[in-house]
Amino acid sequence: MGAGEGYNINIPLLAGAGDDSWRYALETIVIPALARFEPELIIIACGYDANAMDPLARMQLHSDSFRAMTEQVQQAADRLCGGKLVMVHEGGYAESYVPFCGLAVMEALSGIRTEVQDPLLEFIQQQQPRATFAQFQRQAIDRLAQQFGLQ
Repeated sequence: MGAGEGYNINIPLLAGAGDDSWRYALETIVIPALARFEPELIIIACGYDANAMDPLARMQLHSDSFRAMTEQVQQAADRLCGGKLVMVHEGGYAESYVPFCGLAVMEALSGIRTEVQDPLLEFIQQQQPRATFAQFQRQAIDRLAQQFGLQ
């Protein structure tokens, strides 16, 4: 194998995983793995399949989840590779909700907040998994982080 062996990390999240699980996986596994890799540039296939309205993924992210994760990755890019970050729109099948998630990412990248309001944000925030689910998922993420030598 080549120099890239071991740099593709899959993080299995349970169906119904919400904002807490996704952001915890990002800060516990993805960002430390990026730091270990020392990238010259970060490229993200920025799909919105994990939004709560997507008919296929069965996840519970909302527009502010995508905004916060974009900000986390921006901060990592600033620290690790001089802010060089490319985000390419990849997908998402909830035609009525993907635009709000995409806008949140664009707002985070540009640092400009528009007046557009996500009409489903509060509803999706109220549908987030219970604390016991989030804790169970965090324990699984911690085990993966240890397995990958990131903790």
